[in-house]
Amino acid sequence: MDKLRIEKSIKTPMVEFNSNGELKIEGRSIPENTVEFYTIPLNWLKTFANNRPSDINLHITLDFFNTSSSKLLLDIFKLLEQMQKQRTIVNVYWHYSEDNENMQEAGEDYKGILKLPFHLVKS
Repeated sequence: MDKLRIEKSIKTPMVEFNSNGELKIEGRSIPENTVEFYTIPLNWLKTFANNRPSDINLHITLDFFNTSSSKLLLDIFKLLEQMQKQRTIVNVYWHYSEDNENMQEAGEDYKGILKLPFHLVKS
């Protein structure tokens, strides 16, 4: 399966999904059309799920995201929960800057509602 790489822009994060299970989303997520932007990563992940990967590590390092992005991130997390039920080992690493309380709180909120190993990483 080919690697997915979407370059970062002023309004969109860098997305790098590798077939070895290392996934990254980094930057700012305020796209004009959030559903359109996240369709490609979600479709890649759905295809990857069909390969029954043994493990996935998702690293998210965002400095800001809008409400519509939070919904699409939740869609990604829900897909990872489904994969976990099919015996994929999943770990989510939510990276946040020490001075960014909003991202820390967002990570804590996701951690509280998800049934995934969700690690808060202060940098």
